[in-house]
Amino acid sequence: MRARNMKKNTPIQPHAPGDGNDRDNNHPNRKRDNFLDHLGLPSLKNKWLKHKPFNQLLTAQAHSQPAVSSVTQPSDNITNYSQSVSTISPDEKPLPTPPTMAKPISDIFQENPPKPVIKTDLPALLDRIEVTQQLVYCCRLLNDSQAVISPAGAGAKEHTKEVVSDIPELCRAESQDSGVNGPHAWETNKTERAWIRAIDQDSIRQDHLRWLVTKVVQEFAQDDIKGSASIKEVVILGPVLDRDTYRSLLSCFIAKFEQDIILDVTLLQGLVQLVECSSPGYLEDDDLVRTLAVLRQRLNETHRPSSELMYQILIAICRLLDVMVNSSVKGVSRLGQHQPLVEALTELKDTDDPILRFQVDYALQACQYIPDDESILQAVLRFSGGLTMAALGAASVCNLDPANLFNSLDTLRQAAGQAFGVTNSVLEGLEASQKGRFGAMQSLLHGLRRGTKYEWYLTLLAARTFVREGRLAEFNQTVYEAKCRDERAFQLGICQILGEIAMDALWDPLTRQHAVDFLEALYTTPPGWKQHTAVKQWVHAVLVQLLELPDTDIKEHTLVVLQDLSLEGADISAIASYPLKCRLPLPESSPLLTRAQKIQYLEYELRRVRLQRLEEAPQHIYIPPMAKANLQASDKDLFLLMDKVQEFLSSERQVMLILGDSGAGKSTFNTYLEAELLRSYMIGGWIPLFINLPAIDRPVKELMSEQLKEHGFSETQIQELKQHRRFIVICDGYDESQLKVNIHTTNLFNRPGQWKVKMVITCRTQYLGPDYRNRFVPQRGGHYDRPAPELFEEAVIAPFSKGQIESYVEQYVPLEPHTWVAKDYMDRLTAIPNLLDLVKNPFLLSLALEALPGVTHERQELSEIKITRVQLYDTFVDHWLGVNQRRLERNNALLSKEDRDTLEHLINDNFIRCGIDYLQKLASAIFKEQDGHPVVQYVHHQDNNSWKAIFFGSDPKAKLLCNSSPLTRTGNQYRFVHRSMLEYFFSHIIYNPTKIDYKFDPQGNRALAASLSSDVDGPLYQRNLLAEPSIIQFLCDRVRLDPDFADQLRLVIDQSKTDESATTAATNAITILVRAGVAFHGADLRGVKIAGADLSGGQFDCALFQGADLTGVNLSRSWLRKTDLSGAQMDGVQFGELPYLELEDMVQACAYSSDGKMLALGVASWGAGVSIYDTSSWTRIFSFAGMDVVLTVAF
Repeated sequence: MRARNMKKNTPIQPHAPGDGNDRDNNHPNRKRDNFLDHLGLPSLKNKWLKHKPFNQLLTAQAHSQPAVSSVTQPSDNITNYSQSVSTISPDEKPLPTPPTMAKPISDIFQENPPKPVIKTDLPALLDRIEVTQQLVYCCRLLNDSQAVISPAGAGAKEHTKEVVSDIPELCRAESQDSGVNGPHAWETNKTERAWIRAIDQDSIRQDHLRWLVTKVVQEFAQDDIKGSASIKEVVILGPVLDRDTYRSLLSCFIAKFEQDIILDVTLLQGLVQLVECSSPGYLEDDDLVRTLAVLRQRLNETHRPSSELMYQILIAICRLLDVMVNSSVKGVSRLGQHQPLVEALTELKDTDDPILRFQVDYALQACQYIPDDESILQAVLRFSGGLTMAALGAASVCNLDPANLFNSLDTLRQAAGQAFGVTNSVLEGLEASQKGRFGAMQSLLHGLRRGTKYEWYLTLLAARTFVREGRLAEFNQTVYEAKCRDERAFQLGICQILGEIAMDALWDPLTRQHAVDFLEALYTTPPGWKQHTAVKQWVHAVLVQLLELPDTDIKEHTLVVLQDLSLEGADISAIASYPLKCRLPLPESSPLLTRAQKIQYLEYELRRVRLQRLEEAPQHIYIPPMAKANLQASDKDLFLLMDKVQEFLSSERQVMLILGDSGAGKSTFNTYLEAELLRSYMIGGWIPLFINLPAIDRPVKELMSEQLKEHGFSETQIQELKQHRRFIVICDGYDESQLKVNIHTTNLFNRPGQWKVKMVITCRTQYLGPDYRNRFVPQRGGHYDRPAPELFEEAVIAPFSKGQIESYVEQYVPLEPHTWVAKDYMDRLTAIPNLLDLVKNPFLLSLALEALPGVTHERQELSEIKITRVQLYDTFVDHWLGVNQRRLERNNALLSKEDRDTLEHLINDNFIRCGIDYLQKLASAIFKEQDGHPVVQYVHHQDNNSWKAIFFGSDPKAKLLCNSSPLTRTGNQYRFVHRSMLEYFFSHIIYNPTKIDYKFDPQGNRALAASLSSDVDGPLYQRNLLAEPSIIQFLCDRVRLDPDFADQLRLVIDQSKTDESATTAATNAITILVRAGVAFHGADLRGVKIAGADLSGGQFDCALFQGADLTGVNLSRSWLRKTDLSGAQMDGVQFGELPYLELEDMVQACAYSSDGKMLALGVASWGAGVSIYDTSSWTRIFSFAGMDVVLTVAF
């Protein structure tokens, strides 16, 4: 924001007394107080509700404010979108005055009752969970065992954050800061505390409860017919679910709701209830937007005569919109979602039903607080009618043209009836801009986006928050003291909330009776409140509904209230009665839980084998591996492999395949998994059984029997285990055993009368073909033996992260005597660029740790070693190929005669050189044929005549070199072990060293004999390398090692002066040289053609660029002193200019804050002043006015 568009010399106003910063006020504001202050309510300080009688406050308030609060809108005008359309209201007919006075509001909800939670009898630790309510109760106690605070010892949580202007944000903060950790947490009793203490000592039981919850959700997801009973059962689990299970359940609900043709009201209520009970961070914007889209579609499809169905949909939309407001949902499509919803709601405003109309108005009001994806420019075009892009002009796209904008003021005024209508605030904002107080863009933000927002919606939103947290005393005060309490919409909303409390069996009976008393007070109209016939009618309708409840206490209390009201003669026929439910009824049965608990249990002693296996467990270095879901999954979506395996073991799936490259740590993980399962084994539980597949003679048919015989079990014992026990079978080395069949199927696992097994099986990715899952997916059994993919799961071990490498090194050092400590290894691993990327494989990391001392023993200080990334790759490739050459020589006798002859020729021709040539040509082909896509798919019968056959065909030379190269194979897909290896060999095509220096010469004076490819059809001339920074980096390293290479690149740049075909090569060449730190001081670059080159940070003092083509060149941070750019083509040149402040007055002093987030300026103006700017947006956030000249400023 430019300084001239701001008010000058605006001093910061001192805080009013009593706002938390007053010197006499020792009590900081709570966020709740700030919220109530926005609503015009007094603060709740020093536990006001408990220490000051409520009627005293009412008396004080009666003297301090008018009996009827003034409002800016007509009291019956609920609508918020149009100033010209008022809410249709039935004639206000006076009702008979009741003969007796209702209980005053001051006597209702004087203290906060316990929060409504599900409670049942607690099971003993070894007892079976009988009903789902009991499971919810136990899980809630388990989750809150560390968070529950007794009200007797807990003070109210003070909020010290600054007040913000957005009231919904304050609502959100209240909701998040309350709950089990807040002053209104439900208090545990003696029985609950004893149960918590017992389960805290039983991790197995804790895991079982969590597993059981997940299983119930899985049973619901697998149920094709999701009936009312199942919906009620699974929804109550919402508050105790973990994030993944919650999101899975929510997705299941949304999908079912989208698929159903006929609206299922129970499913609708369950979906909304599930959304409302989500924990922080569980919901994503797309969930809410997707749900809202379905609800809008249902709204459009519902016929008007279906009043109750329409009411259910409107209630669901209102509740969902409240969640979206509290969650600050973003990304709602204006054209796709926002505007169609508003239009659909607006069409319903003409209903004669005041309750339906209230729901419509509530939803429309909520829409005001949900931002859409419309840009400011789109909003201007939408509101300005005929204003077009052409009329705005090119400059106006970035800075709206005020002249054109103000010409459309009349059009904007006419748009006041639209969903986000232009109100007086808009016009005032535009007029302020016309007067120069604000820029056009700021004016539009100030006015156009800001529709008419009514206080009653925010107050109802706050009231619902208080009720949800059990803070009914604050709810009471909010209702009585709200400035909008005369609004009919507000009173109808309070009636709805009170009706829901009275209907909800989770509230204690006294609280529900108080809700009825509150309704009675609203009916009789509290003193100073405006009467509304619709409110009285709805109160009566709600009370009549309560008479139908099975609860005797609440029914009798309601009957007394109805008798006292003496409604004879009142017109109650004008309003329909709608069901009031804030949540679904509790389930009467637990079919999902029953299915989840069908678990066999049998005792058997396996202590001998367990202790033997634990004693034999090898002491490998073990780092918990990360993994991804499958070969196609993103490398960013990782999880702990052990967690995924534990999840698999707790599921209904039968086979989990763990894939990994050679050396990825599969066998190490398997042995660790077995040891962990053996340590946690309990009598009657799953028996872990590790099987080394290559060591089994008949794994196809007798896998279990042979392994158990190895452990000394008799045939009788084996049959008993087969019939009565369950096993977790850990099969290691499927690829090494040369198996081609599905051993889960051939061993008849999990068939009637056969072994009951969960199988974890590992295999190298290189060993598998494209249809590898057929070897592992279980079959259903029966006549056709169809695959059952829902019983199968897989995971792929991911490369090590830096933290995992550090952990590995720390475990590696103590194993054998080493002269280095862990820090020595890590210093060298991190100091050598890209080495960490190469050693993310545990096996390669172990090789690197073994080799590092030998490589660097001559230079104990890393600062003395001049080493580049490309040298490391040279050494790595030479070592890799050398190791494989020696492997082939050792196994010479196992090779065929043709292979032996081929190997001899390769050795005679320099095996390493032949390998590098093979890989260089492969990299060139990948970039040429696949544009650098690293994966090559080769199917022999399809590709034996293509370029791929040269590298992966049946030719003995290609086979030997392929198997000896740093390539990986997954089925019929081949790729380099790391993409940087592909880029490394591609750089060889441009610069091919004929001799590799492995000594890392610190003096750097040994030039490498090399050649620069001058082929005009080669990649230097034909491919823009700026899109391949890693290739650029390899070539930069070559420049630093070989001055001759730099000279050759300069010749290419000069070639572009006269040869158009060298333009791309010159662009690549000068980019490489600048990145390598080569200076061009005084260089003659006249007429060079280097369009698009990256010269950022380059040194070009006194350089000559006359007539050069510099189109699109990046010159950010470049040295250009006395550089001659005359006649050069400069279109799109980037100089990297930073933002600046433009001030009308002289700056006499300035200073940054210590964190750099603020800048203070002493400005000479009408009077001396200091302005403080936010450096992230360069907007002025404070200003001080003074009398003296400002010479210095400081924070």
